[in-house]
Amino acid sequence: MASQGERIRRARPILLLTVLAVGLALLLTRCPANRDGMPGRLAQAMQETTSAARSAVLALDLWSQGRSTTQLASVQITDARDDVAKAYNGIVVLRAQDPVDVRRQRKLAESMTAIIAELNAASAVLRDVGERSSLAAVRAELARSTQELEAGYG
Repeated sequence: MASQGERIRRARPILLLTVLAVGLALLLTRCPANRDGMPGRLAQAMQETTSAARSAVLALDLWSQGRSTTQLASVQITDARDDVAKAYNGIVVLRAQDPVDVRRQRKLAESMTAIIAELNAASAVLRDVGERSSLAAVRAELARSTQELEAGYG
């Protein structure tokens, strides 16, 4: 028969795994992106939008440094714009009931619209058409909009 100390030693790894699993479950349920309903869907759309915009900023940076081709940067900007448009389409059909969610939905939709316009301007700069905006100005505006969205979302 096993001694008391031996039983405790055997149970310790099981107890540790159980505590870790419960802790992870609690952490994931507190994260807005993992919640169901309106808050989770809005948080997910915000994350998708900021991720796409940051990818576009990086694509512009690499292109301006000569580390990317115009064609590749153009595709990356187009993909980012498509990602933001897809996220936009996902939130505009939602019917928010809570005043906080209504405010977040409105702010998110406005920010997404601005980011799509900035991605269009970035695409025009890469193709050297339309307004003669500087790459630095387009990049700065896109980065600023992304930061404002994240800071003002909560």
